[in-house]
Formats: sequence, C-alpha cells, structure tokens
Amino acid sequence: MKINNIAYVSGTRADFGLMTPVLKAIDKSDKLKLRLFATGMHLMPEFGYTIDQVKKEFPNTKVIKTVFTSNDRLGMARFSGDYLHQLVKSIGSEKLDFMLILGDRIEMLCTALASTYLGIPTIHLHGGEKTFTIDEVARHAITKLSNLHFATTVDSAERIRRLGEDAWRIHVVGAPALDVILNEVLPTKEELFQKLKVPLEDEYILVLQHSVTEQIDDAAKQMKQTVDAVKALNLPVVVIYPNSDPGGRAIIEMIKQERNNPKFHIFKSLEHKYFLALERDASVWVGNSSAGIIESASFHTPVVNVGDRQNGRPQSGNVINVTYKKKEIVKAIEKSLHDLEYLRRLKRVKNIWGDGHASERIVRVISEIDLDDRLLRKQITY
Repeated sequence: MKINNIAYVSGTRADFGLMTPVLKAIDKSDKLKLRLFATGMHLMPEFGYTIDQVKKEFPNTKVIKTVFTSNDRLGMARFSGDYLHQLVKSIGSEKLDFMLILGDRIEMLCTALASTYLGIPTIHLHGGEKTFTIDEVARHAITKLSNLHFATTVDSAERIRRLGEDAWRIHVVGAPALDVILNEVLPTKEELFQKLKVPLEDEYILVLQHSVTEQIDDAAKQMKQTVDAVKALNLPVVVIYPNSDPGGRAIIEMIKQERNNPKFHIFKSLEHKYFLALERDASVWVGNSSAGIIESASFHTPVVNVGDRQNGRPQSGNVINVTYKKKEIVKAIEKSLHDLEYLRRLKRVKNIWGDGHASERIVRVISEIDLDDRLLRKQITY
C-alpha cells in the first residue's frame, strides 16, 4: 500500500492551534505521512518564539528561516519574496503528494503558489469565506490555486463552486478548531490560572485585537478605544498580542502602556489549549479575531466584535458587532455581562461552524482520493 506524503507549513500560533487536530489525525493514519514545517511568527521572540510549542507536539518539524522584518506592507511583501525562495529550497527536493493550506495568510498564499508550479496537489481548508480585508483577496486566490477544498459551511462550499471549481473537488467538513473544543479535555479554570500565574477571578475580559491591513495608520488609535473601554469596566483583563501583520507592532506598543496596570495580564502567546480555556471561562471576549466568530459559540461565550475585520463571516448568535468607539464597546460589554435575557439566549446558542469531526472527514477524503492527472488538471466550470 502506497503511503502518501502530506506537508503543512505553519506560520503562526493561531494556524497551528487550529490545525493541530488535523495534523495529529494525519500522523496517526496508516495511509498518510506528515511532513511539518514552521516559519514566520513561530521564529520571532517578540511573539513568543512559538516554534518551541510546535516542536513539543511534533519533534520532527523542519524550520524555514523567514521572518517579518518590518511592520508595514513593504515588510509583508518582502517576507513573501524571502519565504518563497526558502520554501522552494525546503520542499523542492521532497517527494510530496499533497500540500495542506489553511485560510488566507501570506504564508499560505505563497505556499499555494509554489505548490502549483511544483506540481504538488494543494488542499485548502476554510476557503470560500467572506471577510473584509486583504485576507479576502488572498483566500479566493488560494482557492483558484488549490485542487481540493475542505469548506467549513454549506455557504462557503457554494461560494467555492461559484468560483468555477468542480463539485467533486469540494467537501463540507466543518471547522477543525471545534475538534479540540468538542472532543478533548481542556485545562480547568484553576489549572489555567495556575499556568498563567495570575489571580483566580470569577470574571475577566479577554482581549485579542489584530490590525487591519487597509487601516494600518489607525491600528494604535483603534486599540486605544478598546483598551479604554475595557478599563472602564474595572474588571481583570487578559490581553494576547496580535499577529505580526502590518500595524501589529503599533497595537503591541499600545498594550505595553498597560504593563504596570494590576488589572491587566498581558501575554505574547499561549499554548492553544490554554487559549481555548481562556476563551471558555471569559465573561466576555473583546476584539476582532476569527476565533471569536468561529469557536466562541461552542463555549456560549459572549463576544464583542470590534470593527470590520470579520465583516461577512456567519455568526452563531453570541456576537455583538460594534465600531471602533469606546462608548459602543462599553455598551456592548455591559450587555454581555448584565443583560439577563441576552445571557439566557446565549445558553441556547448552537455553533454553526461544525460538529467536532472535521479532522476525520479530512483524513478520510485525502486517504481515498485518486492521486492522478485529473486532480491536477483544472479548468473553470463555466
């Protein structure tokens, strides 16, 4: 029996956490062999040097030595050129049968491009989704570069089909992030706060806010509105650093201004299971992370989604959308904390993003797909 080699390149703590159940399922398969690479934010001390977390889970991970050298669009473009060069050097001589791609980040777009020209069938997860930023463009470009599509929802699958993709290439599997939430035992609240070395509190606000590429110059100002809003509630606040996207360092500098504030507990990065536990136990989550939209409903955690970064993503009913204005953010947080009718409705919210079995569906399809010319030869369907 032929064992197919399947590779994945992780660029951030976030994508690694989301993909860990899929990667573990591949690793356990008797029909697939995992080749894991790490690059980008994983290698940057200012974002927690999370390569250690990756190698803790997968000791055979190979490093592609490319990092973001500046906090602007030029830095992102420069990274893409450097990364493509190093990626091809790393995988060009590997005998790969498939390349896995997640979502929409620059690492993923470059990986899809290189795989296309190397003749490696590309498998895309979380395609067909709508957002507002440059990620929207990258995601749909990756779809057109990919040979198989694992969509999270029926709507996403339909959008992929309307991009001219063959129906047989598209599979609705749900969001892999829910596989951990719904199937694994997460740290207790006591274990969580012991690990983080912060006082155990009944209530706290979780904050994770990324920059928007099209609004780089406003990143610090936008974060200040969020910081001032959560400070107004006089509750403990757990803050996680943003991604390394353009404008991210401006957000970090705004966060650092609160490092002597006893109410603020600031972390560059966290292991995914502890982040999920934080998400589960938070009184309210404030920011603009896709995890807030996709994962939080499984915990019935109220989310205040700030700004337009997630515009277009379906929501499960536990999200209040606001602009970058302190008063709006405060009002939404207060509703999330004190509106008894809203809190009762949250307990009945169902997560529309999946059922916790995405990984097994993904591995089954990859294991059974015929690796032939039909997979690589694409033509738009209309």
